[in-house]
Amino acid sequence: MRVMMIAVVLFGALAHAQGQPESEWSSMPLDGGVAPGPAPLPSLPPPPPPQLAPRQVTPPPLTTQPTYTSPLVTRRYHPEPPNPVSVFGAPTLGQWNRGEAVSIGFPLISLRFLLGLTDRFDLGVGFDSYYGLMNEPLLLARVALVKGTSWSFSAVADAGYAWFVVSAPRENKGARWLTGRRNIDFSPGLVLSYQDVRPRSARLFFEARYLLALDTEPFTTDPLSGVPPPVVPGSNVLVRGGAEVPLSAKTSFVFSLGLTFHGRSNDAVAMPEASVGLVTSF
Repeated sequence: MRVMMIAVVLFGALAHAQGQPESEWSSMPLDGGVAPGPAPLPSLPPPPPPQLAPRQVTPPPLTTQPTYTSPLVTRRYHPEPPNPVSVFGAPTLGQWNRGEAVSIGFPLISLRFLLGLTDRFDLGVGFDSYYGLMNEPLLLARVALVKGTSWSFSAVADAGYAWFVVSAPRENKGARWLTGRRNIDFSPGLVLSYQDVRPRSARLFFEARYLLALDTEPFTTDPLSGVPPPVVPGSNVLVRGGAEVPLSAKTSFVFSLGLTFHGRSNDAVAMPEASVGLVTSF
């Protein structure tokens, strides 16, 4: 009987122990006597990144002037300076301004140097040569009668003394016959010029001159005609046209064509002439 009662008590205790929840078992003290902390909270997923609004880019304000300047625009705002240097045309150089020229052609090689003494008066020196067979230093003068923007009109004069390699009795269709010049020459004339308002346009000129040639070496071919006078004058007329084409502010290319009519019977009736050269100012 006692054994049965003990078995019943143990069976009841076992049944009671199996009916208790697991939390009661977990409340038992751990080794070391430290009670466990609260259970950790479940981990949450990270929040999504914030949505950034697109950045508004404001374009720079438009300007009226481009940032790049082309050569054409540069020339528009910085025009080429005009070329006022004229030696063969009508415009005078202006006070203390200089002009030089060299030309070569038929029948003469020519050098010119002019200096402006006033705004309307130029004075200078020159030299003409028929390729060494005739050499003539000259005194030059030019006076402006009309000095406008496009049109100019001037009076000019040259005076010179010529030396000839071949004497007059021995010469046959030489320097005297070609040029109409003699020992003393005086050549007044008029020059008309036109130039467009553009700074580098060509300067056109037209010139008409009278050439008085005084022969100090006259001779006679007929013994019965007597002794000639010591000085024999001769008249010639020269017409010439051409242009000074500016290459820079101080240098121009020059060309001219002309015709000289001789009044002496022993000279050529008419002689054409042509020349090319440069006009500049050093």
